[in-house]
Amino acid sequence: MYAPQYAGVSAGLFAEQSILLEFHRNNGTCEGTVGAVNRGEVDLLLGTCLYGVRLAETGVNPVIVAQSNQQTRHVLAQRATDLHDLQWSGLRGKAILVHPGQTPTAWAAFTYALNRSGLSLGEIKPIVGYTAEDAIGEFLRGVGDVLFIDGDTALRNDLRITLPVSRQAGRLPWSVYMVDRSHLERKRELLQRFAKALDNSLKWLRGETTEVIARAVAPFFPDFSAERLLAVLQLHRDLDFWAASSTLQLDQVGRWSEALELGGLIAPGRQLRDYLDVL
Repeated sequence: MYAPQYAGVSAGLFAEQSILLEFHRNNGTCEGTVGAVNRGEVDLLLGTCLYGVRLAETGVNPVIVAQSNQQTRHVLAQRATDLHDLQWSGLRGKAILVHPGQTPTAWAAFTYALNRSGLSLGEIKPIVGYTAEDAIGEFLRGVGDVLFIDGDTALRNDLRITLPVSRQAGRLPWSVYMVDRSHLERKRELLQRFAKALDNSLKWLRGETTEVIARAVAPFFPDFSAERLLAVLQLHRDLDFWAASSTLQLDQVGRWSEALELGGLIAPGRQLRDYLDVL
């Protein structure tokens, strides 16, 4: 959930910087997202750094101008009836049922967290192949020891979040705003005002209650019930999901490069900075 930008709009923080945001939703695919930039349909691209890698491969010169979310919201969940909490070291030999997601970066963050705990994929038993609809049902029937799933989907009475991946993987530049360098040079002052408004939005989120945040962003999530929206926002707050500042931390970029290389999403020996610049 890209709550910072929506909260900032509702709180008037972008208006303070004389910025009117219009949101363009794509079909969720890398091709669709990158294509929107290449076709000139959007000025800023918000999403995973991998979109920037794909943009660089199409001839665009992407620059990160700000960050929104600072880590994955994916978790390891157990059945609500399981009596004992697992630790990362206790995953050795466990069967982990994988709930399908829309982005491979979640699995990269998990493998990185696993590696940081001293384990490798060869020491666990991933179970893949179920559809999203079937994965939870099969897990509840007894398939697998642990369920790898995004935290929002895990908010159910019959599941219990045990190990947030972010607690082991650490902060990562999960969702960033990118622009082509040619656009940056023409609009540098505007983009700096955008980053300032986003920074104020992130500070606003940290200073308000979950209930106030929910009221602010509710118009952007008409399909969410009030109860569901509160639960998701509280989870994101508990995970420290939103960035502390709009300014990208370069040490996080370096660690994310390691994670993406470990997960096979960028070529061995390459770094995100080989593809992306930072404002």
